[in-house]
Amino acid sequence: MPKYFLETSAFTKRYKSETGSDVVNNLFNNSQDLFYLNLAIIEMRKVFYRLWKYPLQQDAQITEEDFNALNSRFAADILQMQRIEFTEEMIEQAVSILRKAWIPNIFDLAQLSAYLIAKQEYSDMIFVCSDERSKLIEGVKQFVQEGDIIVPGSI
Repeated sequence: MPKYFLETSAFTKRYKSETGSDVVNNLFNNSQDLFYLNLAIIEMRKVFYRLWKYPLQQDAQITEEDFNALNSRFAADILQMQRIEFTEEMIEQAVSILRKAWIPNIFDLAQLSAYLIAKQEYSDMIFVCSDERSKLIEGVKQFVQEGDIIVPGSI
């Protein structure tokens, strides 16, 4: 059974209903082996604060109650997942990535590094990424086959 590494843009679809949310929810509902990088916790919490206190024009502002509910749901979800800690090896991997691909966002680079290191141990690991505007999807395609990537918004 394949394993899935959720990058933050895909993870966000679990808590913010948008195109591709059904794909991410199905990964959770079907008891898949799900992985995340510990740094994604910061990014996810930032998204929740943005929705509550600093919404963008395209976002509906959430209430404090909604904010607390999202945090509780997120806390429960990550207990079902396997956490990958950011390591020195991942820093070295990031340098190798930059030799082949330009990934301008530091969190994207960290997540791609973590995924590639984890994929060495779990060859069936699939990268789940939804940020089609970023260089991340272009970058990951330089390291793995397209069959090892899921873009929930395009399925």
